Amino acid sequence: MTEETMNWYYANSGKQIGPVSFDEIAALVSKGSVKPDTKVWSGQGDWQAAENTALSSLFAQQQADSNTPPPLAGTDVDNKYIWAVVAVPIIGCLIEIMVGTELIWLYILANIAFCSLDERRLKAAGHQSPTSWMIFIVPVYLWKRASLLKQKNYYFWGWIAAFILSIGISVGANEVVVTDTACAIVTDIIREQYYSDEKCKAVTINEEVRTGFYTANAILDTGEQIFITIEEVGTDEISVVIPEQ
Repeated sequence: MTEETMNWYYANSGKQIGPVSFDEIAALVSKGSVKPDTKVWSGQGDWQAAENTALSSLFAQQQADSNTPPPLAGTDVDNKYIWAVVAVPIIGCLIEIMVGTELIWLYILANIAFCSLDERRLKAAGHQSPTSWMIFIVPVYLWKRASLLKQKNYYFWGWIAAFILSIGISVGANEVVVTDTACAIVTDIIREQYYSDEKCKAVTINEEVRTGFYTANAILDTGEQIFITIEEVGTDEISVVIPEQ
């Protein structure tokens, strides 16, 4: 059976469309309804990307007729904006630590800006960019981009690593803020309730009993250690209790 006499099926929005003749599917290729990566079936074997079947000549002819150069190879596409996206979790985390508040909008704006700039780069290189909504789900955008350009998923895994690291940094920074604040409160309690000039030099957390509630030891300038509890009672407030020792 020749390709002209084959009945073809193609996938569209999760549905099997067909059978259609070779001439009909050639017309769909010409209109752009069937693309090189569209899955097709010719009656034999498994579903395949159209560019890997007898339809490949149609895309080659379409390219020749359009008189436009083919897309740049994935290795030649500029990735600088996508690596900037990878850096967003770390940079955003550090900025949050410096200003002392959460900046969710900063992550959203940075990701949209860098992904939009990257889309322009891809189109300038002759490539189709990932679907626009993927900008709002960064790992999906990165994975799809690597797939479209036939690149390794280095920047996808780089973003995953950066995201996990940013969580670790945030948790560590929060613990430092909690212990420093608790130490100052311990000094105030000792002065106001025990009428002593002893000062807290450091606080070490023993355990987070539940979210925002810790057991800890306060180390005084005399070398004595006292048991305390710490509770986060608000975004920027903590409560410290010195139980009966």
